[in-house]
Amino acid sequence: MKKVLIVAFANTGIEALSLRQTLESFGFSVYMKLIGRPNHFIEILEGNIEYNPDYLILSCHGEKGSIVMPVLAENVYGINEPRENFSESKIRQYLKLADKIIISTGCSTGTNEMVAAFSSHQNIYIAPKDYIEGNSSLFFVISFFYMLSQNKNVKEAFKLAQKHDKETSLFVSTKNLFD
Repeated sequence: MKKVLIVAFANTGIEALSLRQTLESFGFSVYMKLIGRPNHFIEILEGNIEYNPDYLILSCHGEKGSIVMPVLAENVYGINEPRENFSESKIRQYLKLADKIIISTGCSTGTNEMVAAFSSHQNIYIAPKDYIEGNSSLFFVISFFYMLSQNKNVKEAFKLAQKHDKETSLFVSTKNLFD
């Protein structure tokens, strides 16, 4: 059974819960990690997780090509804890995960720079390259995993999920795999 880790950031409504219930109904083993502070996300990027998922879904918001981080009161941040959103430079700084398929639902988190950063260590990264309607992100991910549950390979699942409409076509991926 393939394992999925949903990394749930704040203010994404019930996206993460919807994904969990749907993917479990498709036969995936699904775990969730709630991100309350930047250091929680760093733990994920560094691979400090209790299990070894095949897929990571970043249920997040994106802005100007970066993943939006929770904002804390100044006295709550840990020593050296980042206080800004995670751009490709932060991803490169902390990413140690290898051989994973990582999907982001956040707007504009599929820039060339983010794709390159997440694709290091033999990862496949999938994300929208521009601002996308939230329900379209949810639909893309559900469609992608449905195709996987129907024995499609990652490339086929990506292509089928991407071609539903103008919004789902905003999803891009690791260049050397899907071009």
